[in-house]
Amino acid sequence: MENFTFEEQKNTSLRHKITDDIRKAIFSGHLLPGTRLREVEMSKQMGVSRGPIREAMRMLEQEGLLISQPYKETMVSDISREEVVHVLIPIRLTLEQFAFKKALALLDDSHYAKLHNIIDKMKEAANRQDIAQIADYDLQFHAYLVELSGMSNIISIWNSIYNRIRLHFITQARTYDDLIKLCQEHETLLEAIKLGNENDICAALTEHIQIVNWDFLDKQE
Repeated sequence: MENFTFEEQKNTSLRHKITDDIRKAIFSGHLLPGTRLREVEMSKQMGVSRGPIREAMRMLEQEGLLISQPYKETMVSDISREEVVHVLIPIRLTLEQFAFKKALALLDDSHYAKLHNIIDKMKEAANRQDIAQIADYDLQFHAYLVELSGMSNIISIWNSIYNRIRLHFITQARTYDDLIKLCQEHETLLEAIKLGNENDICAALTEHIQIVNWDFLDKQE
C-alpha cells in the first residue's frame, strides 16, 4: 500500500462504499495480488473506524478478491497457475459453450450491434493502454452472451467466478505487448457467432479462451 492512498470516506452507505472503493483499487491495478491491507492505516486514510473496513473486507473475501488467515494481515488474492488451468479455464468453457448455444437462436442485429459496440470500446481502451477498462469490456462481451441464454443457474455460476476471472485478467493483460490483439480475438469470435454454426462457435470460443490464458501462463514460466 506504499504507493496508494484511500480517499476519506463519507457517512452514506459506508460499508458498501468502502467495499466498492477497495474493489475498484484492486481492479484498477492500484492494489496488486499479494498487497497487504492494514486496517489501522486504511482507517486513518478513510477517516472511519475499523468496523466498516473489517465488514467490507469480509464481503470481498466472499467475492474471492481478498484472503486472510487467523492472526495475519489480509491481502489481495492471487490467481495460481493451477487454478487457471484446472478450474477457471474448464469452468468458463463449459458454462460459456452451453450458454452461447442457448443464446444463438435469440440473437438478432441489435444484439450483434451491441457486441460490436463493446469491441469498439475495447479498442479505444486498448489505444489508451487502459487495462481496467479493457477488462470491463472483455468480460462485458462474455457476460452479455451468457445472460442472453436466459439460463438463470448458468448465469449465477458464471457470476460467482466473475471476480476471479477479472482478477486474473488484470494480471494477465499487463503481459501483452499489443492489447489490440485482445480486441481482434473478440472480433474473430463474434464472426463465428454470426455464422451460426454451433461446432465452429465452440471451437472459436475454446481457441479464444485457451490461447489468451496459455500465452499468459507461458510467460509466467
